Amino acid sequence: MTTTTTLAGHRSRWLFCICFLAVGVVAAALVWGSQALLFVDTNDFQRVVGHLYLTPLGDGIHWTLPERAFRTPGNPELASHMFTFAGWVQRFMPGNVFDLSRTALAAKLLLLAYAGVLAWQCAVALQRGALAWAGLALAWLAAFFMAHNIGMAQSFYAEYACLIALPLLLLGMLASRRAVRLAGLGLGALVCGLAKVQYFYVPLLALLCVWAAGRWQRSPADRGLLKLLLAVQVLCLVPLLIGKNASLNAYHGVYLGSYMVLSPAQLDGLGVPAERRDCIGVDAWGNALSGPGGTQVQHTDRDCYPVTPKLGKGDVLRPYLHYPLTLWRLARFALPSHFTVQYFHVFPGNFYLHRHGGGAQPVTDLLQQLTLLRDRSITPLAPLFLLAALALFAASRCHQAARMRLLAVGGLLLALLVVSQIIIVLLGEGVRDMSKHLWAAQLALDMLVLLVVVQSLGWLGLLWRRKTAPAAEAAATTA
Repeated sequence: MTTTTTLAGHRSRWLFCICFLAVGVVAAALVWGSQALLFVDTNDFQRVVGHLYLTPLGDGIHWTLPERAFRTPGNPELASHMFTFAGWVQRFMPGNVFDLSRTALAAKLLLLAYAGVLAWQCAVALQRGALAWAGLALAWLAAFFMAHNIGMAQSFYAEYACLIALPLLLLGMLASRRAVRLAGLGLGALVCGLAKVQYFYVPLLALLCVWAAGRWQRSPADRGLLKLLLAVQVLCLVPLLIGKNASLNAYHGVYLGSYMVLSPAQLDGLGVPAERRDCIGVDAWGNALSGPGGTQVQHTDRDCYPVTPKLGKGDVLRPYLHYPLTLWRLARFALPSHFTVQYFHVFPGNFYLHRHGGGAQPVTDLLQQLTLLRDRSITPLAPLFLLAALALFAASRCHQAARMRLLAVGGLLLALLVVSQIIIVLLGEGVRDMSKHLWAAQLALDMLVLLVVVQSLGWLGLLWRRKTAPAAEAAATTA
């Protein structure tokens, strides 16, 4: 008996080692192949790293470091401070350049670790072993390294911080150990909430999910965790209060948002002067957006933003309060064109994701093909996955599903993040650059799809065991 158990234990350890090595080989190939993918500058890098005085060397990857000291970042986005730290570190490296592939490598190593831990958490929930862990790890790696996600790692965009924090937030939500849960949720919510103003509410969203899970699943909520998330949320309100682009965002939220779907009579009801209606659909740089989703773009000489009275949050919300169906109409107008992982900057075809030389070409091709496949298959089914996440959370009240309850809460968090980001983006800047502004929502959807599949497998296994249990008991009784 002891010998048999020992041999089984050895086989299990060897199997895990083999699976770990296989996943490691795939991970190395993904890191190598993704080196060729990057998000190009659309004049937004200056806002995040302008204080570093970097000079581009023309390849989008290497930037000359200045001789003088860096300035203090001029905006509250966390990525500015992260890249400042990276700049100081790279001053001590050869070449006197800021190499984006180095900061990308740091993000990719974190994603590899997240994939391993998330796969372990899912395998435990399914009560499966090494083979299941390996399959799940490969699935998480595929989700993180699809071209439209991993390209953000090699950029100076503020979403870089969200790339390394959103998986950590989910990891914390799925953790069963209190220390890991506190660290993952606390740090993940903090970095997400400070990454960009549009994510300021993420700690509150996580808090509500933890509280709702405690109430619905009839398990006591961790008060210490709730207090931590509340404190993090208060801290994440600071950038919202000191941000410098509130007026510009409000202009776009109104003139490239709600006003684009209101009738002349409704504009009359809001008291919009006739002379300002010519500015509807015109952004602050004179680009006139029209057609389906505002995707027919023509550059004009109209100078609308400087002559428009300064707008605030009240002006943004007023059309939606007067005409409650405005948000629904705006979503129907915008999402068919902008809810895509083929991120484009204002002009359709002006894509953010670029590819340069280097890396493992077959792997890079695969990552780009996965992005195309994702847009054809997953994107149109996004509402079904959101509804499935809500249904699985509702089903988690069942005591037989105790092992999958944390997965259900994680799915709830991701589903609410996707929906809330769509609303925030429509209110915040309307249809201008909307596809890229939904980048975090698309990453959340990729993770949500995997969680929904894992939970569905768990429920199928549970139903199968319940179906076969009577037969097994009868066979045991007969024997």
